[in-house]
Order: sequence, then structure tokens, then C-alpha cells
Amino acid sequence: MKRTLSFSLLLVSTLLVFTAAKCGKEKYEYSEESAIEIVKTACFGSCPVYNFSIQGNGVAKFNGRRFVDLEGQYSRVFPPDTTNFIFSTFVEANLDQYQSEYTENVTDLPTTYLTFRNEGKSKKIKMYYGYPEELKMLAAKLEELAFSSGWTKEGGTDK
Repeated sequence: MKRTLSFSLLLVSTLLVFTAAKCGKEKYEYSEESAIEIVKTACFGSCPVYNFSIQGNGVAKFNGRRFVDLEGQYSRVFPPDTTNFIFSTFVEANLDQYQSEYTENVTDLPTTYLTFRNEGKSKKIKMYYGYPEELKMLAAKLEELAFSSGWTKEGGTDK
């Protein structure tokens, strides 16, 4: 009996800890004025052309133009844990340390624009050629969200 009671108390304590930890993740930590955007432009080939943006409250928009599975306007709301993670990743990256433009005299590459707005500050970076690996990784994280499932076509059906 004593062993069962101890086990039950341990189980309840563990449940409370996990529930408390989860509760913190159920709230958006950034305002809807905070936003992250990635824009990919065309190349001479079949490079994906799209815009993806996410606000601090999880509201996201995707506009697929060419060479993407989702062409047209789509929207969705990402959960707080996903939204908080991507925003905290951008805060930790400290985009102010990077140049505003990375270009060279090279042709036929797509251009990637990263924009981050938070706490009244904004940073936009043009990434064409010779940009740091850290910026490439940030763009890849945004692309993961942009190409995830769960989008709803504006005026249409789920994808």
C-alpha cells in the first residue's frame, strides 16, 4: 500500500511537471507586430518562387508563384511552440551582425530576402551569393515551415 501511494505521488508529480512545462509553450511569446518573412525570386531555371511570412501570433501566409507544390495564396496558424521556436532562433541569431546585402557579379542565381521585425526594429538581408552559412540555415528553417502540410488555400480547401 505504501509503495502504491509513493508510486501514485511520483506519477502525479511527474504529470504536474510536464503539464506546467507544456503550459508555458501554449502561449505566444511574441506579438502579432513581430514578423519573419522569406522571399525567393526566380532564376533562369526552375527555382521555387514564393513568399512566406509568419507573425509572432502564429499567423502565416504563403504565396506560391512558380515551381512550388502550392501555387497561389495560402494561410494557416502555427502553434505557439513552433512560432516561439522560430522567433527565438532569429532573436538569438542577431541579424544586426550581418550585412544587409550579399551579392557578386554572378548570373542565374535566385535571390533570397530575409526580413525580421521585432520590438520596433527591422532587418532585411538580400542573399544572392557569398552569404554566411548561418543565414543559409535560417532560411532553411523557414523553408521547412513554408513547405510543411496544413495550409488552407484562401478561398479554397486544405493542402
